[in-house]
Amino acid sequence: MQTLPRIMLGAAAVLIAPATTATALAAGQAAASDSRITAVEQQLRDVREQLDQMRRQQAAAAQPAVTATQLADVRRAQSGQYADLKKRLDDQPRLSLANGRLSVTSRDGAFSLSLRSLVQFDAGYFSQGRGTDLNSGTNFRRAQVGLVGTAWKDWSYNFTYDFGGNGIEKSGYIYTASLQYDFEPFAIRVGAFSPPAGLDDSTGSGDLIFLERASSADIARGIAGAPGREGFNIMAQGERYLLSLAFTGRKATQTSNFDSQQALVSRAAFLAVDGDNFKWLLDADLTHVFKFTDKAAGAGSPNTVDLGSGPEVAVTPLNTVDTGSIDADSMTEWGLETAAQSGRFYGQGGYFHFDVTRRTALPDPGFSGWYAMAAVSLTGEPRRYDAGSASFRGLKPVHPLGKDGWGAWEVAARYSNTDLAFDPLAGAAAGGVTGGEQNIWSVGLNWYPTAGLRFMLDYDNIQVNHVEAPAGDISASAIALRSQISL
Repeated sequence: MQTLPRIMLGAAAVLIAPATTATALAAGQAAASDSRITAVEQQLRDVREQLDQMRRQQAAAAQPAVTATQLADVRRAQSGQYADLKKRLDDQPRLSLANGRLSVTSRDGAFSLSLRSLVQFDAGYFSQGRGTDLNSGTNFRRAQVGLVGTAWKDWSYNFTYDFGGNGIEKSGYIYTASLQYDFEPFAIRVGAFSPPAGLDDSTGSGDLIFLERASSADIARGIAGAPGREGFNIMAQGERYLLSLAFTGRKATQTSNFDSQQALVSRAAFLAVDGDNFKWLLDADLTHVFKFTDKAAGAGSPNTVDLGSGPEVAVTPLNTVDTGSIDADSMTEWGLETAAQSGRFYGQGGYFHFDVTRRTALPDPGFSGWYAMAAVSLTGEPRRYDAGSASFRGLKPVHPLGKDGWGAWEVAARYSNTDLAFDPLAGAAAGGVTGGEQNIWSVGLNWYPTAGLRFMLDYDNIQVNHVEAPAGDISASAIALRSQISL
């Protein structure tokens, strides 16, 4: 019985052994198969990369070479793009803010526009001795804003309004509204403007040494000139000369008149000496009014002229010397002025004469006035000659306040005489004119903290005499301060 189990176990072993062996062989064969698959896949990837590389090489070989002509075409295209871009940039206007003045200029310089302003605030006090009570107080002497510039290169324009006044501010009036054509050395101007009428007249309002011009010079410029005068002007100008002739009519601010005034205003200036440290200017002016404004419509309307001036401190609108209305047919004014600058020293003076031709048989009156002044720059800056206006400009600080100094300082003195009396003892019926004679001594201190800013302190001793009526004499002292900004 034991033999049978043994035989059965042996048979089972014989049956199981081949199966086990087959299983082992199958596992070994599967492992070998995976290895071969991996190797084949790697070979496929290698072949694919080689094919891709061959395609890239073939594509590069098929790309034609860039020729010299093609390179030239590329350069021309780039040059055209650069030129177009440069033109666009050149067409853009240039914006600047030099010294606080806003300006816009076309790239070719043919057009420009600048915003300009001048504001002067005055405060004055009169210490009365005798005579008419002069008004102490404050006022804006000038409050100007304007647009100036060029158009089409050869044309220039100036549109300026002023809201200040002499003793009383105004609501705004045309100070300048002019158009000018320049063809060197000549220029033609038309509109409302201040025609050149002398040296003191042509000195800019922001460059005056004292708060006001000398009375005699102010009267001379006001006859047929001064700001806002409508007219036509032709000028010739060089570095050392200026010649001007203007035909003028009424003022733009004049509201009631018939047949506007007609006059000629002329000026000739020559820089006789033009050295590095010394300049000497000679000046002459002539004004002739050949028709005054009619006072009423119709034939036979009276024509009068009235010459007058204040105390050279403009916080009061009162005239301290005044001819009153003179029945006049025509009038002639002439003046001679001169100025010299040597380093920090500056001197200027002038004489004016006024002749009135009456319409009646009464004697024709004549009047006169003169002034002399000197200034010294305490900090050494010289007054600068301006060929455009044939006058001298104010100081420009070398060491402005707040940077490396205290600005520029200047002291000045002036004597001014205005005689508007003509045979005053004869009386009006005999042709006498009792306008009075005014003499003013002035001393001033000017401070320029920086370009565009200025403070002026003036002291004036005022004496007005009327030989025919001493009760009308005026004796006064004045002290005045001006704060000024100019852009």
